[in-house]
Amino acid sequence: MIYVTVSFGELELSNLTYWSLVSITLLFVISFVLSTIPLTKNIQESKSTSTKKNKI
Repeated sequence: MIYVTVSFGELELSNLTYWSLVSITLLFVISFVLSTIPLTKNIQESKSTSTKKNKI
């Protein structure tokens, strides 16, 4: 059986551990980006409503 490891200095990770960390990181980044989209829309809407209130 071939046992593949990925080494970072003295830290050795198995192939499964390495790719699971990579996939978790990618999922976190994707979810963070997707979660900021509604937030920016809400911020823009609140700014537009506050400027409308100031004009009245």
